[in-house]
Amino acid sequence: MFDSTVKCICGHMAKWKFELRDFNFFRCQECQLLFVHPVYDASEIYDETYFKGGSHGFGFSNYETDKLASSRYLTKLLKWALRKCNENNPRLLDVGAANGFFLTVCNDEGIEAEGIEISQEAVDWAEKLGRKVMCSTIEDFKTNQRYEVVSALDVLEHIPRPVEFIQNVRELLVERGIFLINVPYEGSFSAKLSGKKWHAFLPPEHWFYFNKKSLRQILENNGFEVIDSKVISKSFSLSYIFLTVVNSPQIPLSLRRLLGTTEFIFKRPIGKIKVFLPLYDNLSVLAMKTGINS
Repeated sequence: MFDSTVKCICGHMAKWKFELRDFNFFRCQECQLLFVHPVYDASEIYDETYFKGGSHGFGFSNYETDKLASSRYLTKLLKWALRKCNENNPRLLDVGAANGFFLTVCNDEGIEAEGIEISQEAVDWAEKLGRKVMCSTIEDFKTNQRYEVVSALDVLEHIPRPVEFIQNVRELLVERGIFLINVPYEGSFSAKLSGKKWHAFLPPEHWFYFNKKSLRQILENNGFEVIDSKVISKSFSLSYIFLTVVNSPQIPLSLRRLLGTTEFIFKRPIGKIKVFLPLYDNLSVLAMKTGINS
């Protein structure tokens, strides 16, 4: 029997909102978080094709090329976090590091950084590029090190148990350490305008869709204080934009098949051209570890 009410991760009740591709979406009546229920472990989708080709209908045309297009925004996020950091030579852990691209951004700014990633294929790629990424979930990551900054960029929406994830991040931080987060912003104008056709509605890749209130509440409930936030837009490679469009289940199949015939164009150098999309549907947050875990 279908249950039209379920419990949100904040502890309050959520009501059924809509169905999309056999996934049920619920809206919390208190924090307004939108989320899929039930969730499951979808880690099998994060194989080599997720980072190179996106053949499952998720992922990237080429993670390295796609991230190069957004390297400027990544540098800005890093500097934003460092301004709030109390340490002159901070250590940074990037969770969900993929092939470690953000680690190179950190190294270029003189920051000691390492990462963890659940995909062995991505970790192998990072090793070939000389980047320090270990294959581990955050739950299984064993270290005596504590970090001044932990980053999770475009990660939290993927996590089936975000409360436990945030609690684990807290344990890895020094006192008053900084948690740098970026997530798709479900409260944005472009998300509201798009409705169920919003490009970020991608279960089982994305399970949770945060707004400012819901993200703040989950952080404050788990030993963090939100010290700053901003809504941002990114630049993307043309090949990434093409892949997103042709894989989007929100676009009619006939149109996607027609567009698919032009794929050869975006595998050429033109696919590396970066384009700024002023969607402003990403939410970046800085949260500081507080002394009491509520």
